[in-house]
Amino acid sequence: MSITQIRKREANANDWLKVKVGDLVLGMFVVELDRPWRDTPFPINGFHLRNFDDIQSLRILCEHVYIDTNKGAGLKRRNDQLTILSSARKRAPESAAIKIRHDVYPRTRSVKQEVDAAARIYQLLNDRLTTAITSAREHNPLGMKELYKLANATIDSVMRNPDAFIWYLNTSDQGACILKHSIRGAIWATIFAVYIGFKRDDIEALCVGTLLADIGMAKFSRDFVAKRGAFKRKEYLAYQKHVGIGVDILRVEGDVDPRIISIVRSHHERHDGRGFPKGQRGDQISSLARIANLAYSYERLLKHSSESDLSPATAISRLYKQRKLKFAEQLVFEFIKALGMFPAGTVVELVTGEVGIVIEQNPNQRLTPKIMVVTTARKQIRKECALINQRSKQDGESFKAIKRSLPRGTHRIDPQKFTERVFGKRIGIGPITMRIKRRN
Repeated sequence: MSITQIRKREANANDWLKVKVGDLVLGMFVVELDRPWRDTPFPINGFHLRNFDDIQSLRILCEHVYIDTNKGAGLKRRNDQLTILSSARKRAPESAAIKIRHDVYPRTRSVKQEVDAAARIYQLLNDRLTTAITSAREHNPLGMKELYKLANATIDSVMRNPDAFIWYLNTSDQGACILKHSIRGAIWATIFAVYIGFKRDDIEALCVGTLLADIGMAKFSRDFVAKRGAFKRKEYLAYQKHVGIGVDILRVEGDVDPRIISIVRSHHERHDGRGFPKGQRGDQISSLARIANLAYSYERLLKHSSESDLSPATAISRLYKQRKLKFAEQLVFEFIKALGMFPAGTVVELVTGEVGIVIEQNPNQRLTPKIMVVTTARKQIRKECALINQRSKQDGESFKAIKRSLPRGTHRIDPQKFTERVFGKRIGIGPITMRIKRRN
């Protein structure tokens, strides 16, 4: 008799309810899943839903679960009580599914081998886009050949190992200016497109188009571009004009890929039709423009929140709430899978009380990442970090499951300062570098 059968026999049937994952709420106690526990990061003896990360993980992994109403909250939702968000989602248009082809581009390097190349490409993108923005402001050519060259270098790096760029973006202090926003958005979009197996030339157009999506802002004053906080009505109407200005800049460039112009024109449109400038909805928006908008929105959540910078896991949770409204549901689910529930560079607390930093995803088990444990259970910094690769555990051995994500800086843990301890000291000159870990 299996463990599940024994537990069901011992349980009071009246206390167990089968619940669709879409109906889960905080406070419930999950006692059984619709898939083997060993394929998940959850403790086999059941667990309370204490934060949105738990609920979101279950929504990706399962279709339904069993809850024990004797140990946690019950199902109180009535079908006739719909929230404003759920009502809006019911009115959202249907969208044709994008063809997904996972594992088209297998990883060929580790994060340690690729992280310095990713950092170098980012700095080159920063220099090149700075020049392009200045050129647009002064009515000069943007230098499209150089942008294409760097876009392809970005794609090559992402294909070798996307977690290198994810680590760099999540651990480096890049600020929230439009220049950084465009570069980071382009990289997020590239990571996503590689994950879902887009053709190389589509990824190239997506990367360049996302880099240039806000090029129209070059024509605005620096004070306007640097403004933080909500726009007043007149300011917002002025801001919307950057889309048309950007399209005009690219048309003057000459022979620009129509897919790039489409991205610039439609990257502020929304799935529910409430975007601008044309109020397009659903499949009226090109797939590349939808991905560019998704990547931009994720970056805004990370760096442009009214709060302090959000943790990657929290930003993903916020993005999930926008499904069927700003974005087609399929895109949101796949984007979350591309980054993992806990992306590289995320600070996490384990069920043991220890704190770690997510280093890299396991490509086929993206909810059980590789983690570098950096504190003891009492939150004291370890002299020697311990690497946990959850998928290398033997069958039956318990996971050190992730309890929750933590804001960067919690318990004095800044992932950027741990780069050398995690990957080793960088040695070399220019592009020829390697990392060597010292022995403790």
